Amino acid sequence: MKNILEIELYKNDLNRVLLNFKFKKLNNSSLLITGGLGLIGSAVVDLIHYANLEHKLNCRIFIADINENFYKERYGNCHDITYIKYDAIKAINFQTKFDYIIHGAGLASPELYISNPVETILSNFNGALNLLNYALENKVKRFLYISSSEVYGSKNSIEAFKEDTFGLVNIQDLRCSYAEAKRASEILCHSFFAEYGVETIIVRPGHIYGPTASPKDQRISSAFAYLAAKGENLTMKSSGLQKRSYCYSIDCAVAILFALLEGKPGEAYNIGANSTISIKEMAEILAKAGNVQLIAQPPTEKELKCFNPMNNSSLNNDKIKAIGYQDTFTIDEGLNHTVTILKELIN
Repeated sequence: MKNILEIELYKNDLNRVLLNFKFKKLNNSSLLITGGLGLIGSAVVDLIHYANLEHKLNCRIFIADINENFYKERYGNCHDITYIKYDAIKAINFQTKFDYIIHGAGLASPELYISNPVETILSNFNGALNLLNYALENKVKRFLYISSSEVYGSKNSIEAFKEDTFGLVNIQDLRCSYAEAKRASEILCHSFFAEYGVETIIVRPGHIYGPTASPKDQRISSAFAYLAAKGENLTMKSSGLQKRSYCYSIDCAVAILFALLEGKPGEAYNIGANSTISIKEMAEILAKAGNVQLIAQPPTEKELKCFNPMNNSSLNNDKIKAIGYQDTFTIDEGLNHTVTILKELIN
């Protein structure tokens, strides 16, 4: 399997955003990224790594993740990136001090919210608690927590969620183990800032997609992108009318770095594209990009339990744009690039 860092279109996408955003505050610093091999974390790693190579950023990157073999495949030849064995449920014992921490590790797959709700809660909450204590003890400059748009719960209105508006979360639904763990971790971040002065920033990404997703990722945008890239038809198990703020993983990485470096401590920032489309529209774009068919089929009872209950989880991104962030890629462009890159990656 080809390394994504060797694919010209992906490198061009990284360079395209770096022409506008230099992130010079990271120069000569060290950055720990937990979950740095995941969909979002690896996009952040790739962006900084490319800035090191092409723009002499000189930022030391530390990836804390559980999958050492995948690290070796993906980044084994990258001298600016160091691997740290990490399990979000277990205690930490880092031998290095970091200037910045981006915490993105934790279970984040819908089928696991149902089958492993205890691990879902503990990996998110305990992981945040351990790292916040580390940040306090080691005087980390800033700690950014990657939360989720699922903290907003469900609502009846069609307006996009702003950072200070919340809907309902059914705590008797096992799927909400993820949303509740994220909510609890957010208030923990706020508490460490208010009580101890740890400069915490929270981001709430909404429906991120991109070629950095794992082939095992069962979220619909990731699963459909891989199927389209392999030339297989897409099967829609719902009406697909739910609205989402789909965001390309590279744009998400840029937004995270803006929040980390320019955001106000103690604040939360939505990360979602300017445009909002439905799940069906997203699937249609991916099907066209892969030259495959989109087929409708009723869901199984098991699949139905994994569905996100939010009919409209679109996000208002005015707050993060106010600190300098702007989308680089349209949704159509990002989805097409995802399929094109994955085709080269897996074929």
